[in-house]
Amino acid sequence: MTESPLEQTSGGPSAARLLQEVLLFNDALQHSLCRQLDINETDFKALQHLTFGTALTPGELAAKLGITSAASTALVDRLSARGQVVRTPNPSDRRSVLVHASPDTVELVVTALRPLFKDPNDRLNNTAPEEHQAVIAFLEDILHSIHAGIDSFPATTAAKRRARS
Repeated sequence: MTESPLEQTSGGPSAARLLQEVLLFNDALQHSLCRQLDINETDFKALQHLTFGTALTPGELAAKLGITSAASTALVDRLSARGQVVRTPNPSDRRSVLVHASPDTVELVVTALRPLFKDPNDRLNNTAPEEHQAVIAFLEDILHSIHAGIDSFPATTAAKRRARS
């Protein structure tokens, strides 16, 4: 029997196993947060992009969420009607708008997520600089691997259509 790369190491669980658990529980956590905030998961993902990123056009938001431009328009309309996003003219293209998370929504999302990161961040800030840097490097490697994995999959039909338009 071959050993899974997620099996425990001699010193305890492997980093790969712990990362797998983080990813699995992240889905459960997101579902719970959506119930708490009374919002669907696609809307929550959109609000995360708009809260922690920059303002986006509806098309850019569609690409980040993997949805069609029509679905993105409906999503932005829905969030706008609830006061969760604000549309402003796009200074680089007068034909389009930029979508921003409203200040109240930024506070709501940050308040919901803050407790999840406070203790681990405090613990990391109390480590030796070389340990801190090792954790940062590990997380950067994970992000790089995730992006490389995403880029290695063939584009969906919807993504191909968006790329052509």
